Amino acid sequence: MKYKLIPVVILLIIVMSLTGCNKERNAKKYDAAINQVITLENKYLQSEGILNETEILKREDIGIIVYKKGGFISLIYEIGSHKKIESLYKKNMNDNYKNYPNTKKRECQYLCVNDNPTFSL
Repeated sequence: MKYKLIPVVILLIIVMSLTGCNKERNAKKYDAAINQVITLENKYLQSEGILNETEILKREDIGIIVYKKGGFISLIYEIGSHKKIESLYKKNMNDNYKNYPNTKKRECQYLCVNDNPTFSL
């Protein structure tokens, strides 16, 4: 009985380690796109006066979800202690991202909800 459990345990360890590698690979794959979107969001918040010129959102303080293999990137964060903000960016033909307007957000939410996230931090 003990010898039958050994292959199962080994297989479980292999599967778990591969899952962790995939997440790291995806983080590197979408790293430039995520950085571009965070930079755009910081510029927007500074232009609106929500953040000072010296303040920036840090990547580790933002929830990031990548949908449709990088076609959409969602940022979720808090400003202050109680204001939760969700911003959505869409990739255009030039591989640049642009803020996806709230008027079309429901359409994207439909697309994104019916598709599992490609990558989430």
